[in-house]
Amino acid sequence: MQVPNHKFISDSMFRPPWYLRSGHLQTVITGFYRPIVDLPPRIAHRCPLDESLGHMLVHENSPEQPSDRPAVLLLHGLGSSHAGTYMTNIAAGLVRKGYRVFRADLPGAGQSYLETPMPPHGACFDSIRNCLEHLSQSLGISDWNLAGVSLGGNILLRMLGDWKPGRVKIHRAIALAPPIDLDASCRNVEKGINRLYASYFLRALRKQAQARGEHWPEWKKLLAQADYGSLRRFDDSVTAPLAGFKDSQDYYSTGSSMNWLNRIKAPVKILVDRHDPIVPYSLFPNANYSPTTELIITDRGGHVGYLRKGDSPGAFERWADRWIVETLTDDHAW
Repeated sequence: MQVPNHKFISDSMFRPPWYLRSGHLQTVITGFYRPIVDLPPRIAHRCPLDESLGHMLVHENSPEQPSDRPAVLLLHGLGSSHAGTYMTNIAAGLVRKGYRVFRADLPGAGQSYLETPMPPHGACFDSIRNCLEHLSQSLGISDWNLAGVSLGGNILLRMLGDWKPGRVKIHRAIALAPPIDLDASCRNVEKGINRLYASYFLRALRKQAQARGEHWPEWKKLLAQADYGSLRRFDDSVTAPLAGFKDSQDYYSTGSSMNWLNRIKAPVKILVDRHDPIVPYSLFPNANYSPTTELIITDRGGHVGYLRKGDSPGAFERWADRWIVETLTDDHAW
């Protein structure tokens, strides 16, 4: 099927330096280049989860002068949190433009792990929907813009594909590098040189699991038989049972947004890169999109990499962070 609204971003919009024209280099170096803006959250909101499973935390920053603009909710990826580099940079840019910004710690991630025994996973779209409703009701917010990065982008799309009209209005949303097929993305990072990324994620998951095992008896019991042989094995032995799924395949099938993209009614932009070594580009050209969805394709940006030369000598700019801020706030772009 031909992709509707198929738009390409030319090299004039994202042009990496010649020595970074590799998806792998972009992905790896971004992991070390972390110019985090000093943006301590003003307040942390506790959003209740289903079935008395505790809470997830959402961290708010607001501009000095209140405005009638929609609030913005940001969702992070696997192994990150509200304090991640892109989360902080995007939030700071939005606050400077006068937007009230909420950075989520997904259930079980970041500081939320102290509030719930739920594991970080990519099928928590119901929790995010409930969180939006809770924030809207408790803070009097009815209008929202959304942005999700990597796994957070998939969660965003999955939620919007099953969105029920109500008091919460979604004006627009951006998903950057979303693994819309969790099973295919898992298989992709378990082959060839991509195993380097799987190893990175597994190290992060092991560290997270140890901290959660010291805090929650549910984790401690499962960690005695945890399998760190691959991401799929970890999800089979830890993530799926803690999140209430039969196994990893049940989890991946439930959480993937691929089959829900054609149901999205809100205006959405999906930014993907042909040279993403983690999320296969092949998932996107023939996916079935809704008329409100725009697929934007770049070259040589890697997975949430997008490093290009900055304004000062020797400095880099994280292009995607700026692009999300400018696009989300530009009415003419929609």
